[in-house]
Amino acid sequence: MSFYIAGTGSALPEKVVTNDDLAQFLDTSDEWIYTRTGIRRRHVLTHEKLDELAIRSAQIALADAGVTGADVDLILCATMRGDTYTPSLACIVGEAIGSHAPSFDLNAACVGVLYCMEVADSFIASGKAKTVLIVSAEAMSKLVDWTDRSTCVLFGDGTGAMVVRAGEGRLAGVLSTNPDSKVIRMPNFEGLNSPYNVYEQEKLAMHMDGGEVYKFAVNAMGRNIEEVCERANLTPAQIDWYLPHQANVRIIDASLKKFKIDKSKVLLNIADCGNMSATSVMVLLDEYAKKGTFRKGEKLLFVAFGGGLTSGAVIVEWKKD
Repeated sequence: MSFYIAGTGSALPEKVVTNDDLAQFLDTSDEWIYTRTGIRRRHVLTHEKLDELAIRSAQIALADAGVTGADVDLILCATMRGDTYTPSLACIVGEAIGSHAPSFDLNAACVGVLYCMEVADSFIASGKAKTVLIVSAEAMSKLVDWTDRSTCVLFGDGTGAMVVRAGEGRLAGVLSTNPDSKVIRMPNFEGLNSPYNVYEQEKLAMHMDGGEVYKFAVNAMGRNIEEVCERANLTPAQIDWYLPHQANVRIIDASLKKFKIDKSKVLLNIADCGNMSATSVMVLLDEYAKKGTFRKGEKLLFVAFGGGLTSGAVIVEWKKD
């Protein structure tokens, strides 16, 4: 027994920050950012709370799937930063939708949703769950240094959700890690009250080695596409739609070039949303699902990479009419 995607949802902050807006306080321009990343604008949290948007995404996905919180057997949330250390964001969503299902957050950086999909598959295959709610929620604007143009121009905030249910749909999945604690790093808060803590607080901002990220990402995405297709007994050409992590257009183009994949099969929203970490593939899925892009029986390949260094790919057959 595997799973199929029964419903999707997403919610973005109201505030849109354009490249021209960033140029007001950074040494940059719309042309500089767009030509290097493919990004024009991104959504940024202002008055909203991340958990509010996560709950909204979950409610939309549940309605789309025709189920309620009482039907959910497991809630998984892919996030690097919830509004609270505890309770988990998954528990906050569960309270809002009236669910008593086991709930926990999972941090695999930008690959978090794919990790959640594979965890959901394991719970369903073991008979421990029939309906799983997967939520992604990222507040990247609260993790970056807004004086560092090499990082802050890349990211946006957002949330998404999907309901997966027992049935045929998932064709294959692959997850991997190339352990590295320095290439992408965001320190945690050391705390204020311990008289025994001897560590100085690191700067609370994300650090990225762009060159190393590029090399890892291109190789990892290509390798994962190849491996997941082999596991599904498919060729890359037989995939109908590619939903890659929206990190950088140059990375996406380079990683897919190896297989000579038709660009018309590759879905993008990076120009309007930027890099939303784990949420990127979820918002991408919901956007194109709501547009009616996917047809029943078509094969969707999700592929992503992130801090850790994590990477992965999942192939799902679309089951909705």
